[in-house]
Amino acid sequence: MKRTNIRLFIIALMTLGFSQGFSQSASGQNLTFSPYSNFGLGEWLGTNLVQNGSNLHTRSSAYSYTMANPATLGNLYFTTFDFGGSFKSSTIMAGDQTQTYRGGGMNYFNLAFRTYNYYHRIPYFDSIAMQKRIKSTRYGINSAISLQPLTSVGYKYAISDSTPFISKTTHSGYGGINMLELANGFRLGSHVHLGYSIGRVFGQINDQTIFSIPDSTNLNVLEDLKSVLVKGTQQKVGFLVDFKLDSTYHSFGGSYQMYSGMMGEQTRFTRTMELFGSFISVVDTITNLTSPKKSFQLPNSFGLGYQFKYRQAWTVALDYRQQNWQKIDVIYFDAERKYNVRKDYGVTFTLHPNDLRVQGRRKMQWPVRVGAVYSETQYAFNTSTGNVPLIQQRAFVGFGIPIVRRYYDNSSLTSLVHVQLDYVQRGTTNHGLAQEKFFNVTLGLQLGDMWFQRRKFD
Repeated sequence: MKRTNIRLFIIALMTLGFSQGFSQSASGQNLTFSPYSNFGLGEWLGTNLVQNGSNLHTRSSAYSYTMANPATLGNLYFTTFDFGGSFKSSTIMAGDQTQTYRGGGMNYFNLAFRTYNYYHRIPYFDSIAMQKRIKSTRYGINSAISLQPLTSVGYKYAISDSTPFISKTTHSGYGGINMLELANGFRLGSHVHLGYSIGRVFGQINDQTIFSIPDSTNLNVLEDLKSVLVKGTQQKVGFLVDFKLDSTYHSFGGSYQMYSGMMGEQTRFTRTMELFGSFISVVDTITNLTSPKKSFQLPNSFGLGYQFKYRQAWTVALDYRQQNWQKIDVIYFDAERKYNVRKDYGVTFTLHPNDLRVQGRRKMQWPVRVGAVYSETQYAFNTSTGNVPLIQQRAFVGFGIPIVRRYYDNSSLTSLVHVQLDYVQRGTTNHGLAQEKFFNVTLGLQLGDMWFQRRKFD
């Protein structure tokens, strides 16, 4: 028991350290390096708890829920602390050129807990057992606080020219948008759950251009840095219906996400410099302007999901999500780019899906999940053969390692260490576009406990 507590305490300290590092660099992380993050507010990450795979709307249990559907908090019974971080290795191919990238960062930082619970008890007489019984129905409100990245910007490319003189232009981008969210799930009996969340959207994206001209003695440089500070509000509503038929369990869920009050404030700083060896001299500041705040739109989205569970042995979850980018106005660095409707289709198979030890077994079995996601992204490019959409395909496999400990009343609490490997392919090398292939390794910590609950003593 002491050793388990010590291990959990060390893990918590490490997690707090990582989260502090994230909060100090909240304008963006090293989560992506993609030419497609040059558009809009960067690459949309679709953050979800690693133990859910591609299940966005129906995974709901004593410790687990999804970040896309707040109604899945309805079945939460224990306090759950979730932290996820990832490492990415990618290869980008465009024409005869290849570029590699390695990086990573924090995926999410969540704390979920019971807020209010009420049990409605009705006595009845069991005619088969010939004894009195009590039917208990649980009502309640459960909440979750999360810090998560919504987008990430990371790109760098250079254009060299020798006409009419030798010059080089380097473009690079960095930053991202994050969200601090408060979600609530309302349990309305044994079968129906509703959810609502509100979040504060914040962050900064940056685009830097450096134009350089070498001469015989020095290097003349023009630097143009554009930054956009973003703030706004996100709201989300969801539902979940679950029921049992014989030895099978069925869940239907859905969510709708909307953004409002999105504002951006752009600053632009342009200067000329000269480089002599290792010495840099600023010649002149050309521009140092802050534009008035400007409102813009982010796309609303909705999703639906269904989960089939056979006994306590395995589950299959199907998910669909649609994000409408077609009605979005120009977003700063987009150069009037037009977008498509994004559609994501996901399937997840999970073996041993329970967060708790199944009755009759001595130990909790390791959950194992595999799945895939097919995405018609919001990006489309005009080519000689017509409008070419950007397709993304993802496959993943993962497992969880359970750590079980005892509570003061001898009840058991479960924590899990989740590991997942993703393989993603996006884009094509045809039509002058870029194709990305990357592996993503994600580590998630799911720590269970009991907070904000009154202890009872005889």
